[in-house]
Amino acid sequence: MHNIRLNFDKIMLVLKDILGDEINVKGNYPRRGSVPRFSDLEEISLSLTAECLGIDSENYL
Repeated sequence: MHNIRLNFDKIMLVLKDILGDEINVKGNYPRRGSVPRFSDLEEISLSLTAECLGIDSENYL
């Protein structure tokens, strides 16, 4: 089995470099309303990690 957490952390670092000025301190795009528990940056990282590992369904995560 692949180490999902390690891959997730690596992708997260790359995305932080790419999206540096577009996201706030909590990893979200600036917008009005409540702050979600799962940040936008974490959501994108998890989706890319699953795609890279060939996981087709969220149920397998």
